[in-house]
Amino acid sequence: MYSVLVAENEPWVLRGIVDMVGAVGDEFEVVGACGNGEEAWSMIHESWPMLLITDIMMPRLDGLSLVKRLAEQGTSLVSIIISGYDNFQYAQKAITYGVSEYLLKPVEFDVLAEALNRSKSKLESLKDLHEYVLKFQTLLDNRQALPPKQALLKQADLLQSVLRMKHTSRSARAHLLRIFDNKLGMLLDDSGIVYQKPALYNSDDDPAILRYYSDLLEKWYLAGATLAQSAVPDAIEQSCRYIKDHFKEELTLSEMAERTNFSVSHFSTLFKKHTGSSFVNYVNGLKVDEAKKLLRSTAYSVSDITEMAGFSTTPYFSRVFKSTVGLSPLEYRKRMGS
Repeated sequence: MYSVLVAENEPWVLRGIVDMVGAVGDEFEVVGACGNGEEAWSMIHESWPMLLITDIMMPRLDGLSLVKRLAEQGTSLVSIIISGYDNFQYAQKAITYGVSEYLLKPVEFDVLAEALNRSKSKLESLKDLHEYVLKFQTLLDNRQALPPKQALLKQADLLQSVLRMKHTSRSARAHLLRIFDNKLGMLLDDSGIVYQKPALYNSDDDPAILRYYSDLLEKWYLAGATLAQSAVPDAIEQSCRYIKDHFKEELTLSEMAERTNFSVSHFSTLFKKHTGSSFVNYVNGLKVDEAKKLLRSTAYSVSDITEMAGFSTTPYFSRVFKSTVGLSPLEYRKRMGS
């Protein structure tokens, strides 16, 4: 399965691209959709997609600046830019940032399908790296559920498996360690945690590398324990109430951040800190709960329930439902005797 994030500021174009990606085949799964570059940047560091499809012109952070920032950070993903401009300079810049495809609007299904299929070899090469990054993200996501000692042990096991790459792929090893370092640094900085970064390790000193990351994660856990005891900001409580009342609508991370006068990054950090879930997963969780009620108590079709629960397309609804519940919507209905 290849996970995909779509960033496009025109809602109808965004929905069209999401639908087209889903229609290309089951191997491509849209894990997020957003309307500007800043929101995309935040979502990338939450869901870690393997492939990014982004418009070149977006508010807050345009597509070129987004892929440039990702390239400078060393984030491993395949990127496709969609543009309304047949401009050689734009295309040339995109290539320097490692963009795989430069497609012109309006994007036709066959053109996008061909671009996705051409990307498969690159996506396959990222699978192992992607698996490690997702494991690391899961470890961070479960901060509240795991005792710090257990989390440190799990991180040590994960790092040990990365360090063993020394004899097979030194570049992959260095790449993963850089991603882990960047992620922990972003979390600590976004949370407003004042800390002194540990001394940088020698790239061949495995014990020093383990100490370095254990030190950073320990700071994150200790700070988290303190922050968890603080009062939930009124803005986050109000946001949760608003989301529960409007989750069937097209809510976006950037729109919710605007309502609180926080930046996208700061809102995302606060929201996850106090709910234990990313914004996208929180909203999808409410939609899945609504879908479960409808599946148990009504005879509506899955396509009808898709719309009633607030999902954009039936394939996306089915994928989110199965990843959350462990069953397809129809299997769930059958098991529940509806």
